[in-house]
Amino acid sequence: MNPTSPQPPIAAWHRNLLATAAVFTILLIAMGGVLCATHSIRTCPDWPGCFGKIIPPLETSPILEYTHRVLAALSGLLILSAAMAGFVRARRLRWVALPPLAAIPLLVAVSAFGARVVLHGLSPGWAAVDLGLALLVAALLVAAAVAAGARGAHATPPDRLTFHSPFARLVLATFGLVYLVLVSGVLVAGTDSITGCLGWPIYSPSLFRLDGHPAGGALRLAGSLVGMGAIVIVLLQAWRGRGQRPAIFHVARWAGAAFLLEAIIQALLLVFGLNVYLRVAYTVTAAAFWGLWVALVVTVGLDEA
Repeated sequence: MNPTSPQPPIAAWHRNLLATAAVFTILLIAMGGVLCATHSIRTCPDWPGCFGKIIPPLETSPILEYTHRVLAALSGLLILSAAMAGFVRARRLRWVALPPLAAIPLLVAVSAFGARVVLHGLSPGWAAVDLGLALLVAALLVAAAVAAGARGAHATPPDRLTFHSPFARLVLATFGLVYLVLVSGVLVAGTDSITGCLGWPIYSPSLFRLDGHPAGGALRLAGSLVGMGAIVIVLLQAWRGRGQRPAIFHVARWAGAAFLLEAIIQALLLVFGLNVYLRVAYTVTAAAFWGLWVALVVTVGLDEA
């Protein structure tokens, strides 16, 4: 085949496989947040079984932890399948083929960290690395899914991301800031603090606990405020340009909805305290927002390519 010839459209099943893999990786991250919010981590003392059995005890915490392991296994199979499909059918489309391949070693590392959490526990530093790698795995799969579906079934998606405009650079910079805020929570959290779970700082001295690392917690709080301002500016600019860039506006409004929901849940946490159901909803929403913001970054990059 001529290397300069156009690529055929990506098959619907391939796009669906990438989308499913992306959704499952986001669910996996959300489930990790649920374990943290419900204090269900290490309720199965062995790995990969639970109390030496295939089926965990019929109690909430072991079931939650075992569900996380099942999601991890399914995500791994989906990522491997997506990587093989990309290599065989779309290897010349870098943003379709390479992200799932790059996600495989990261997923192996995350799985190794997961086993170590159960058997020995992790220090805050290594826990932050674990979360950071998991977020990157999700970002890679979301990027591939968005790239594959960007132009539909009858055109080849662009093969590069470009961030030339000030708006695009702001979206990309905000992505980096969101990543740092999410990962750094593990580093500054006190013992049994919700700060260590996936999400933004909670703006109350009694809830946002600074007993772990006060200076780092204050720095993270400042970074999160800057990040929130940047998110609002991006969403407003996407709304203003909705006529010229409908694809960007479509993704931005979903990201904005997740951001607003997270803010509402945070307000409810301030009113009602650390209710376990609100904590769960908060971490799940944070995972959804991460996936949607990655989708926005890739959509903007493709639009400017």
